[in-house]
Amino acid sequence: LLGDQPSELPHHVQRLGGAVTSRPTLPTPLLLCSVLRTMADAKKKPKIQASDVEVGSRKLESVLLDLAEQVKANNERMARVDDRSARAEELATIALQTIAAVTKDLRVLAQRTDDRLKALESPAAAE
Repeated sequence: LLGDQPSELPHHVQRLGGAVTSRPTLPTPLLLCSVLRTMADAKKKPKIQASDVEVGSRKLESVLLDLAEQVKANNERMARVDDRSARAEELATIALQTIAAVTKDLRVLAQRTDDRLKALESPAAAE
């Protein structure tokens, strides 16, 4: 298969006592770092500056700045909406508590009215 001359043997094949044996050789850490660095360099994409990109008739940089301003304005509006919403929830809670209290008072008044009517009807029924 392979010649007996050392120059003809692959680097991972050795001759031991006249017999040709194969043993795997591990790459050196330096070689691994070099390979990984080469692979990383191959994966890197060129960087593009935002000022070099056009969106319609405008530069990307100005579009991004406008969007940042819109986000800031929307965040301010949302903060105001959240405040109003919290206040509305407080008022709704107060309204529900008021309705519950008034309902309770009306039930008490209705019971008293029933009791008075029964008291008035009792002597009249006895006659």
